[in-house]
Amino acid sequence: MLTDIELGEFLKSRAIEYEILKHGHSYRADEASRELGIDIREIVKSVLFITAEGTAVLVIVRGDRRVEQTKLAHELGTRKLRLASKEEVARITGYEAGTLPPVGHKNAIKTLIDNAVQAEKFVYAGGGTIGASLKIRVSDIIFLQNAKFTECMH
Repeated sequence: MLTDIELGEFLKSRAIEYEILKHGHSYRADEASRELGIDIREIVKSVLFITAEGTAVLVIVRGDRRVEQTKLAHELGTRKLRLASKEEVARITGYEAGTLPPVGHKNAIKTLIDNAVQAEKFVYAGGGTIGASLKIRVSDIIFLQNAKFTECMH
């Protein structure tokens, strides 16, 4: 399983400015917001979906918003979309569910990013290990993941 250490090595190897912040265990965006003392809008969740055809899609969504799966499925041209299981998250990304960073995965993954995230210069995301968060520029996420923006949130 990959950790915050491998995530840091990945980012250093690409000359990306980042910070790994250690804190108490938090699995939800509102908990991470309190732990880090930041606005929930600065938190992003990395959510892995699987299409009806079996393709993995990573969606990076602002902490106070949720993915509209039906709308997203339509945008992706698939009839159905489901959340990846914990086992699929680990197998596809290399990270444990609940620690998933927006970048640095074991495999290349089609990535969509919540349009609302554009308002932030830096965001805080899963840091690859329980009790760790990654501070990274939104522009670096877009660059590293070749991410496209989506409006499939509420």
